[in-house]
Amino acid sequence: MQWGTIYLILAILAGGLGIWKIARGRNTFLGLLGILWFLIILFKFYVPDLFDMRLIRGIPTLGRLLEYLLVPVFLLLAYINTGRR
Repeated sequence: MQWGTIYLILAILAGGLGIWKIARGRNTFLGLLGILWFLIILFKFYVPDLFDMRLIRGIPTLGRLLEYLLVPVFLLLAYINTGRR
């Protein structure tokens, strides 16, 4: 079994748990992070043309922006959002 397949299986679990967390009304940012990670892994291993798409010259590719910008932002927002009920 290749690592891409293992990552895809873990990403499907993370996406499913993300949808479940959003549906249950729990931490929305963690749910969105699970769905985002599923999409990143899907694009990285199975749709690499979209992952490596360059929007503007001089800015990193779309996939790298998602990985290194949105994931940490959602993690910080999820950390800040915990305990406010």
